[in-house]
Amino acid sequence: MSTDPKQIRGTRQDTFTVGLAIEDPDNPGQWIEWGVWDTKTGGDLDSEDRLYYPGAMQPPYSLGGRISPQAVTLTRNYRIQRDHYHLQKLLDGVGKSNCQVTQFAMDKYGLTHAPAILWTGTLKTVVPPEHNSESSSDPAMISVTITVDSAPKAVGAPS
Repeated sequence: MSTDPKQIRGTRQDTFTVGLAIEDPDNPGQWIEWGVWDTKTGGDLDSEDRLYYPGAMQPPYSLGGRISPQAVTLTRNYRIQRDHYHLQKLLDGVGKSNCQVTQFAMDKYGLTHAPAILWTGTLKTVVPPEHNSESSSDPAMISVTITVDSAPKAVGAPS
């Protein structure tokens, strides 16, 4: 890794690509690619913490604890051809379909870079677009929430 200040660059929130694949609820073992999503929230990896207090008034120390992966929520603009015609597959998968969420970093030229961050879990929630006859300027959005069952993985990382 370079320590040259010209090579050390940060990135922005909009320079990632996030994808979703869901196991077909009608054909277990087959996966449906749901393409790129506009926003991803959650996916944090937290843990329990247990402090141990030894005798003789010595300072406490951490025993660590179990990890607690947080759910991932994805949203995007609802498109008729891409989402509406296939919505039933999402609805049928709630509570049972396995899911994979991938997040790749992108550079300022739009090129993706490994490793990808991979979350796996179960489709928990599907929220079809809200409706408001008084609003013509807000985009219709769809969102899904995935219950994450293990720590995220950095897939494709150099060893």
